Amino acid sequence: MSKERLGFIGGIKAEFSTKALVLIPICAGINLVGGAIAAGLKLPVFLDMIGTVVAAALAGPWVAATVGLITNIFLALVSNPVYLPYAAVSILVALVTGYMIRAGFFKSIWGVVLTCLAATAVSVVSASTVTVFVFGGATGATGSSAVTAGLIATMGSIWKGVITSALIENLIDRAIAFAVAYIILKRIPKRFISQYQRDAI
Repeated sequence: MSKERLGFIGGIKAEFSTKALVLIPICAGINLVGGAIAAGLKLPVFLDMIGTVVAAALAGPWVAATVGLITNIFLALVSNPVYLPYAAVSILVALVTGYMIRAGFFKSIWGVVLTCLAATAVSVVSASTVTVFVFGGATGATGSSAVTAGLIATMGSIWKGVITSALIENLIDRAIAFAVAYIILKRIPKRFISQYQRDAI
């Protein structure tokens, strides 16, 4: 195994400190509450990424990916099984968000906006792929399913309808998630943040 690969794996392992392990269930809990509310009210958003963004900022991309995975597994068990395939989306978004935060994008509002847009783009591509190939175009899990079905009928294309619907709902959902997460992070005492990625935010 190359030194580069050993260094990469070592970096991932280093993220999972005792403090990070404590943070994982807290952030997953934030996601679960938001996701359960969105699913229960059939809202056209998910609200299950706020904790993932917080974890990405405080502990890193791989801890955030773990939070996303746990969130989707629990939502699949307690809310709707359709959430399970979308675990891949949560993981990808967590990694993109985490690495952009590590690169310093969360040090300014414009950086936060760019990170949010990047996360949205990843969400749209990956979620649309899951929706089309796994569910045939709509899941029925959120209030956006009716919108998706209408767009598919109007546009005459599953892909166009799904991507358009995903773009609309993810722009709104990610904007909410990043805004709330950013507010949470700014309200956390500096002495607490200093225990994590103090230079990232």
